[in-house]
Amino acid sequence: MNREAAETFLRLLAEAQLRDQLAPDPPPWAGGPGAGRIKVQAAGQALTAVGALDREAVEEVLADFDLAVSLRRRDGPRPRPGPIGPRTAQLVRDMGPAGSPGQAAAPPPVREPDEGTADRYVPIGLTVPFHDDDLSGELYLLSLTRSRAGARLFVLWGQPALSREHGLGLQQVERFPVGLFTVTDDRGSAYELEFAHADAYAWVSQANIVPAPPDGIRWLEIAAPPGPAVRVQLDPAGGPPGGPPGGEPVGGPPEISAAHLSVGEQLLIMLAEDLLMAAAQHPLATRPALHVLTPRILLTKGTGLGAIIAGLEAVGALPPDSPIPARLAALCAGLRIDGHEIAAPPADDLPETWLSLLTYYQRRRPDTAQVRDGFAAVAAALPELDGIRLALVGLHNTEGSTVLYVLARGLRRERRSGPHGLDLDFPLSFWLRDSGGRWHQARPAAWYPSDPEHSIEMALVPPLPRSTEWVEVLARGRSGEVRARLALRWGAAL
Repeated sequence: MNREAAETFLRLLAEAQLRDQLAPDPPPWAGGPGAGRIKVQAAGQALTAVGALDREAVEEVLADFDLAVSLRRRDGPRPRPGPIGPRTAQLVRDMGPAGSPGQAAAPPPVREPDEGTADRYVPIGLTVPFHDDDLSGELYLLSLTRSRAGARLFVLWGQPALSREHGLGLQQVERFPVGLFTVTDDRGSAYELEFAHADAYAWVSQANIVPAPPDGIRWLEIAAPPGPAVRVQLDPAGGPPGGPPGGEPVGGPPEISAAHLSVGEQLLIMLAEDLLMAAAQHPLATRPALHVLTPRILLTKGTGLGAIIAGLEAVGALPPDSPIPARLAALCAGLRIDGHEIAAPPADDLPETWLSLLTYYQRRRPDTAQVRDGFAAVAAALPELDGIRLALVGLHNTEGSTVLYVLARGLRRERRSGPHGLDLDFPLSFWLRDSGGRWHQARPAAWYPSDPEHSIEMALVPPLPRSTEWVEVLARGRSGEVRARLALRWGAAL
């Protein structure tokens, strides 16, 4: 990457925005008060995300911007030139030794899971009732996983029965009778469960099985008084009782296709999908006169997109013929976001996933029926993508929302933030299509780092109805995409 070109671009952008903001009659593209600084900050964060600048250089430009605003407001407005645009960006590209276009380190290619791996992902979808003195409830078993991080059960506690009868608050979660549960295998060996609460709000826990069961075990029985024991089949041919296991491929093995996205294209796709997620969570509002009001959060997230694109092009992180800017412009038009300053004309070929969520947003009141609470067993590992391997370990509907639980290997939780608060630690697009044909976007809502895997709660928008029989999983990265169709096995309603 050409650092000199990146810093020059950012300083030219800052000067243009400064003069626009201080003009007596600001032009339409200047936006409201503070919009100029937002654009400079967003462009700087984008250049940092693709490795063209470091955070210290961006902070220095912003500090100079703030100082100049303070001084010039005291001295009065001055003449201004027009905004930075493609011509200025081209001048920046032409200066000095040109950086190699988009030459951030290429991600590893998509590859199949290693043959002979010891990892196991077993969907369960069963319920273990328990009673201890005056306390009773149910433990819902989502899945069992076996990996280098050990053997774990992902479970849900039966919160409603516990809280209504005994007034248990979230701060009293340690009162759950975890010592009641016993685990034995088909050889008569006993195991202990060590519970670690991943998210007290959703009442989801990980239960480490100690010691990890050895290879060759056909089943485990989990029981608590008054019983009976629930048998979890570890032999794939057996499966859990009562039906086929969730997580079974229903359309053959995963489909893998190659892609060759630049680092700038990947960042723009992440920004677009962040816009879609925010839009779906903040529906359109209307005044009595039927004027449509775009939520302010969308207007803020749309600010500076044109500057981001110009900056990525200036340092060679975005090919000049990339179709992504035009698609992003079309998305902004569909979301009624003005002032984004994207030079490319809107495209007419939005991805199917974007169109599905955009339609959901434009309905304004897309759903009238509340999604019923419940859980679904699904456990499957996806082929490695860009050095990242994901495994689905369960679904949970609660209070009208859906959470997908995944294990992630190959990620580092560094809390890196991109433009407009974009989470850069999860660089993949992740979507689910339900058996009714609607696409649902998934983005991390909570992380629980561990070594070598992270447990991640993925918020699903829109929520997944319990009538869904199977889901098609779509994961996209810079090097390619993976598709897999998985059956769901819904457990008891919560």
